[in-house]
Amino acid sequence: MTAGDSHNSDDNLPLVLVTGASGFIALHCVKKLLEGPYRVRGTVRNKDNQKKIAPLLRLPNASTKIELVEADLLQPVEKWKEVVAGCTYVLHIASPLNLNATEEIVATAVQGTKAVMEAATACPEVKKIVLTSSCAAINREILSQFTQQDGVKNKAAVFDETFWSDIAGEKEEWYAVSKTLAEKAAWDHWNSLSESTRPAFTVLCPSVVFGPVLSDAEHISASILKRLMKRSTSLAHPKASLSLVDVRDVAEAHVRALERPETDGERILITASPSAWFADIARWLKKGFSRYGYGITTWECPNWVLKLYAASGIDPESKSVVSRLGPELRFDNSKSIRLLGLEYRRMENAVKEMMHSMIDQGMVKPTEKYKRKYQARNAAVLANCKKTKERAV
Repeated sequence: MTAGDSHNSDDNLPLVLVTGASGFIALHCVKKLLEGPYRVRGTVRNKDNQKKIAPLLRLPNASTKIELVEADLLQPVEKWKEVVAGCTYVLHIASPLNLNATEEIVATAVQGTKAVMEAATACPEVKKIVLTSSCAAINREILSQFTQQDGVKNKAAVFDETFWSDIAGEKEEWYAVSKTLAEKAAWDHWNSLSESTRPAFTVLCPSVVFGPVLSDAEHISASILKRLMKRSTSLAHPKASLSLVDVRDVAEAHVRALERPETDGERILITASPSAWFADIARWLKKGFSRYGYGITTWECPNWVLKLYAASGIDPESKSVVSRLGPELRFDNSKSIRLLGLEYRRMENAVKEMMHSMIDQGMVKPTEKYKRKYQARNAAVLANCKKTKERAV
């Protein structure tokens, strides 16, 4: 374990362990923590991977308030105990993430969550654990019951924290299975401990997360937007809806969950409302980026065409969409508003800001029109900064 340069007054701040620190959500959580009265110990799989750790080290206050340690979900509990030692709080965010995953990720997610929970609950210094689950652990079981009936979309289904995706495995929705079983394993372990000695515990279940990226690492939301931005990879969109949330609201939820005792022992859904159809997301992108020469279509694909396409096996990702066809997803986010005081950002803005940041990070190639527009903007910003400095002198 190698510590960062944190030999100053910041040493007295509470230390928060963040697993999977270089991930999309975790990076924002680390950023939020470093802005407040916390130090961070972030786990990464390889500290020598400069591309992975650079975004963490670039964060404000990182030079004095962050240390990085190597850890892997499949390492023994004893190794995790070494990682947890000295921490006041634990954010367990790391999880294998792949919608086209096989059954193997289930064992990895469950084993990793069990190990982190055992290590954290065995550490007397740990006051609270926050586990990042997913809405995939909530709505995959019941979704099939709310498909189109006689061609009419059923709008009566409203998901909340009482729902569980218990039978998702029968449809080989391995990501949903991994999140569901990992979360249940965490609850089982925590509930088996004495109430008088166990640390506090909260589970957050974010929906599909969009918003500005802080690195060029690939993830599901980025993959969705990249496909929507190109007519060559997205000629038409499935008639399916997604529950969405801004990554900055997810990070805010994690920090507030650490700080608010009223969240102890609670499972909390983190999602904006209402949900959005794929075509809605495409329209937002078209509104913001078609002027720069990006080919974005807003056509919807008939369900029977998508089902035939998925059955062909040409595009494995299409299989995960078929089970979402038809119903309008609806979620009750009142618990997150009541316990965490969240005020959710508009998802249209989150999607547009995400695409701008993906272009800045090199994940999406800028068109010539885009470069002219934003190079001129950046030049103007730099000129204003220079003038401000000159006036100050």
